[in-house]
Amino acid sequence: MTMTEKALILTGAELYTPTYLIAPGAVLIRAGKIMAVGDPDAVIAFDPAAERIDVGRAKIMPGLIDLHIHGLQGFDVLGKYISAASNVLPAYGVTAYLPTTYPVFPETFLDDLALMGKVIRSQSGGAVALGIHLEGPYLSPHKPGMCDPNFIYPMTEEDLEKMLSASQNAIKMITFAPEEGDSLKMIPELIRRGIVPSIGHSDADFETVSKAVRFGLNHSTHTFNAMSGLHHRSPGVVGGVLYFPEIVAQIIADGHHVHPAVINLLIRVKGVERVCLVSDAQPFAGKENGRYPWGPYEMIIKDGTSQLADGTIAGSVMLMNRMLGVLVEQVKISLKDAVTMATKVPASVLGLNKGQLRPGFDADITVLDDRYEALLTLVEGKIVHQLV
Repeated sequence: MTMTEKALILTGAELYTPTYLIAPGAVLIRAGKIMAVGDPDAVIAFDPAAERIDVGRAKIMPGLIDLHIHGLQGFDVLGKYISAASNVLPAYGVTAYLPTTYPVFPETFLDDLALMGKVIRSQSGGAVALGIHLEGPYLSPHKPGMCDPNFIYPMTEEDLEKMLSASQNAIKMITFAPEEGDSLKMIPELIRRGIVPSIGHSDADFETVSKAVRFGLNHSTHTFNAMSGLHHRSPGVVGGVLYFPEIVAQIIADGHHVHPAVINLLIRVKGVERVCLVSDAQPFAGKENGRYPWGPYEMIIKDGTSQLADGTIAGSVMLMNRMLGVLVEQVKISLKDAVTMATKVPASVLGLNKGQLRPGFDADITVLDDRYEALLTLVEGKIVHQLV
């Protein structure tokens, strides 16, 4: 890892704040923070002695923030491989993320959470693991997706306390089905503990979603996938996500999970700043086609997808930098809007001082070329990946 101690100025053809596009643009970094952003001459005049890196015709933007990722390159973040994943993610432009769980054997799950919490608290280098996204076991057996229904059950206060204790209070987001058991009533407690409540893997009706929103529900997990769909007489979870502005909607933009036209409609209805790009990448994203074991499951990677033997889609094999390309080229939105969904929105969901190139914000930055490849990535001002 290259360490950048003194002031550094990045200059390039295009700079996405992401609210504004500045072309050409530059950003000044000092002590892990962004100090100035704007026209290159003005930024250089702010600190003429700063080291400079000219990234040519590349695009400078905030580091990508992935709130839903299970792993990549053979590293499963459910356990000890969080550090390894953190070291690999900057090569894909990701500077911060939520390591995400999935339903596994109950007898080992608390041990897994304990290890995740320990690694998160002692991490150093690479992308920052912001905390745990608990996707399961609090899901609906009627909308399990790839998950084994035998590992699924409703949320209870007692069980949640065990999870939090095991993880050393590292859980920052929980995907759950509010219609199961007393899960609905748990929403205020999640919010009190600083946990984002996210509806997902849910067969709830619109009325239940309405109640959940009144309790404080404000997020949805991989919208459209593993949730009750929209019908004109029964709006379901999808209808609730579209209807309530309080809900920020995750979307997997890999070209397989959701049709590009439907993603475009979601963005039109919700607005760019209420849609959050996530990868939902599984541990073998980035690997060659083949069969791979993932906990109690077997993944079949082929044709750009990850599937179970019965054809059920099981996570994605695409990382967020490539999904920006899908949003621009297939969904037909601007790169500025795509970057907003991958940076500013997830940062706002967790209340982070990240996701924007603004003075005072953390200097988490990535530089992408025209093929969406990461040429340079910085985390809190330190270069953690470099091809230029």
